Amino acid sequence: HHMGINPISIGRAMFINVSSGDVRQGGSTITQQLAKNLFLSPERTMKRKAQEVLLSVWLETNYTKEEILELYFNNVYFGAGAYGLQAAAERYFSKSPSDLHFGEAAMLAGLLKAPSRYAPSSNISAARERASVVLGAMVDAEFMDQDQADAIRARKIASVVERPVIAPYAIDYAISEMKSKLGKAPENIIIRTTIDIAALKKSEEAFLKAPQKDPLITDDTQIAALTLERDGAIRVLLGGRDYSTSEYNRVTSAKRQPGSSFKPWIFLAALEQGYKPEDIIEDTPIEIGEWSPKNYKDKYYDAVPMTEALSRSLNAAAIRLQELVGRESVVRLAKASGFHKLQDPGPALALGVMEVTPLDLAGAFSVFANDGVPTTPYIIRSIITEKGNTLYQHQNEIGQPITDSETMIAMNYMLRSVVASGSGVHARLRGHKAAGKTGTTQDSRDAWFAGHASGMVGVVWLGKDNNAPMTVGDEYISGSAAPARIWRDVMTASLEGRPAEIPLAYVPERRIIDILGDSFLSLVSDVQTVQPMVDDRGNRPASIDDLLLDVLGNEEIGSNGWAAVDGNG
Repeated sequence: HHMGINPISIGRAMFINVSSGDVRQGGSTITQQLAKNLFLSPERTMKRKAQEVLLSVWLETNYTKEEILELYFNNVYFGAGAYGLQAAAERYFSKSPSDLHFGEAAMLAGLLKAPSRYAPSSNISAARERASVVLGAMVDAEFMDQDQADAIRARKIASVVERPVIAPYAIDYAISEMKSKLGKAPENIIIRTTIDIAALKKSEEAFLKAPQKDPLITDDTQIAALTLERDGAIRVLLGGRDYSTSEYNRVTSAKRQPGSSFKPWIFLAALEQGYKPEDIIEDTPIEIGEWSPKNYKDKYYDAVPMTEALSRSLNAAAIRLQELVGRESVVRLAKASGFHKLQDPGPALALGVMEVTPLDLAGAFSVFANDGVPTTPYIIRSIITEKGNTLYQHQNEIGQPITDSETMIAMNYMLRSVVASGSGVHARLRGHKAAGKTGTTQDSRDAWFAGHASGMVGVVWLGKDNNAPMTVGDEYISGSAAPARIWRDVMTASLEGRPAEIPLAYVPERRIIDILGDSFLSLVSDVQTVQPMVDDRGNRPASIDDLLLDVLGNEEIGSNGWAAVDGNG
């Protein structure tokens, strides 16, 4: 009976929302919802609302109520990756809309209030309760009598035909990207994506096996992972452990603290300013004003090479280095890499206290795989009509390197050391040289591994949606454990069949203890099989270097021969 808008409903909703101090109720008509879905973005502004009202009146003057309802049903989301009535009928019941019986139709109508919550593929009892409400409304509106409704309820209303959906998180993201590029699809379209289905399925298997390998991964621990090519093409996108129980895409939407996985940009800023991976930095307790951050288990290593400080993820050394090179340099490089909204939060910048999505981190990390050139992740290759007309074609944009090649070679040498002998040893790949960084936030609320190998970038995140700590007793999940192992499995799937790339080598200045250490190891074992003993956080017992330092009295060889080094390096 309305002409696109319902002033009474809008007024009632405004009164309830103002009274409660929150958005509790909406006053939109189906025509308004159709206008929003067809023509507008989901943002909530007065300008967009005014546009919605004008478009709704235009729709009402140009189309009948039945045509508007048909357009609405063909565009609205029905949950479980199904957009439009045809897709929903096929998804849940494996039949066309014209073949649906009353119970099935009522269940689909009931989904529209909250598609993800009432999706029968994930919550059949809630879907049936909601459908029962719809049947009651049909009786009240005299579309059926009470006996018919009771008979349908007695048959449990409807049953879902189990039908697996391939890459549902990727489908949702691709459709949202399509809408941002085209707005309204003018007709039936085909979206060609960048997803590697074989790699994605193997990655899903890795997700299923992860709790078996690590009992710290409890039922409420979520996992998100993605891999992308150095040009930004997304190969794997998994926004959670099980789409049927949670459609929330953590890859694209979950904003979490990256923790120590942000530290590479501190060391990159230092390298850009002339520091070298073998340069010594101090790792002792540090205070900045009233803030006194600590290393893991309050363990400090006095004077360490920069490479070791990164591979062991030493907080004190990283913060001290950050303050030496200047936070403005770190922020500048991080923004150029892809953290476009990053602001300087103070000295805690070194601990990754900002918020990013896994997609943000993967895009930024691509500079390390791409010789310093930033890339933008993308999932759509092309969009074409059923007749073959191209509506959209992705075009790669080549950006400018954020720093020079020599700096990036040195940075990747340090990132490879994280995997070779530091906190990321569980991320080692067979046949490929991996480089990356672990990350664990306070109280283990987030655990990350981000890295690259042979042109492929990967990010894995573990956490709980309510931001609770991932702890069981005194044990907790760290980035060096489950995330690194899952990253290894996801990257192995993404790199299958790809030849290994040999990274450009960085040759550090050899210290006398390194030379003597190699000689000693060659006497007692095959050097190729010796692996340093490390725990989940990269801490290891006294190494051959440590033993030789005791013997040599902290002396190292410099460009002019022997040089004494004091306790501060």
